[in-house]
Amino acid sequence: MGLTLLGRIAGDTHAQIVQLAAEYDPQPPYDAGSPGKAPAHVVELLRSHAGLILT
Repeated sequence: MGLTLLGRIAGDTHAQIVQLAAEYDPQPPYDAGSPGKAPAHVVELLRSHAGLILT
């Protein structure tokens, strides 16, 4: 439900980035739970922001 709400508030791309970062994949509202499943632009956005998240 949190990802669905985030998608409505911030947009699908942001929700998919959060899902990918958490590797959340039991019954996801988006199919972005791993780099192999996530859209390429979502993977690249997460990678470009990973330094900000990890520091």
